[in-house]
Amino acid sequence: MRSIDDDGRYRSSAAAMFGALRAVFVKNALEFIRYPVNLAFSLVLPVIWFLPIYFLIVSFAPAGQSIGLDAWVGTSSFFEYLPIGLIVGYVIMTVFWNLGFALKRLMDIGMLETIWACPVPRMVYIIGESLFSMARLTVEVVIVLLVYRYLYGFTLPATIVANLFLFVPFLLIMYGLGIGFASLVLLLKDANTLVDTSSFLVSGLTGTQNPPQVFPRFLLAISVGIPITHVIDLLRSRTLGIEPLIDPSMQMAIVAASALLFPVAGVIIFMAVERRSRRLGNLHVH
Repeated sequence: MRSIDDDGRYRSSAAAMFGALRAVFVKNALEFIRYPVNLAFSLVLPVIWFLPIYFLIVSFAPAGQSIGLDAWVGTSSFFEYLPIGLIVGYVIMTVFWNLGFALKRLMDIGMLETIWACPVPRMVYIIGESLFSMARLTVEVVIVLLVYRYLYGFTLPATIVANLFLFVPFLLIMYGLGIGFASLVLLLKDANTLVDTSSFLVSGLTGTQNPPQVFPRFLLAISVGIPITHVIDLLRSRTLGIEPLIDPSMQMAIVAASALLFPVAGVIIFMAVERRSRRLGNLHVH
């Protein structure tokens, strides 16, 4: 990949690629800050999203203590157990929405074909979208933590700091999944239904809002087969000292292997679907 700079000279492939990544990142950042309602919505969403769950907790677990939770996982501290899953659930929802709508937004405004015609690899655009999504997600997670702490009184144990490294493979898994998911938008066009259904299923089956141990056997088998379940379980077991679903060393191996496999699989799936869409000429359809 080469491009011509302002002086008419060719730039190297690496310089051109990083220039394209920077352009996509800056474009998204400008779109984000130039629409104040969207910015305000990012601040309000965590408050509204958590209200029903909070009222349910204070109704059935006074002072954040739950006998039922203790019976299932070995800790009664709901106010420490739940936020870990909720943060992971927020990441799941955000990745699906950001990457799922990245292409749908371009379809709606009639820019997808124009961008696809640029002499830039399509994956560079998707990676640029992912980088901005990750930066935005970091800010939003900090906001979520502040809301949980000062509005709802939830606190994360100090021991979670030593386990933050688990978010590295988790983000690799999620963005690999998100890139593959973005290709489905090229096929099915209906981003809203895809995002809502996919984020709900992944969040529900991985136990973001409940212990997976309460699932019926067939759902538990599905849950254990999803790598994100093991990320959440490792965070909870290592942070709160509770019994893990399976052997922690096996969970670590599953998470590490998935962190390598999912990004590669996501890129391969996206490139295959994108080639098919160009061959059929349906990029303009939405």
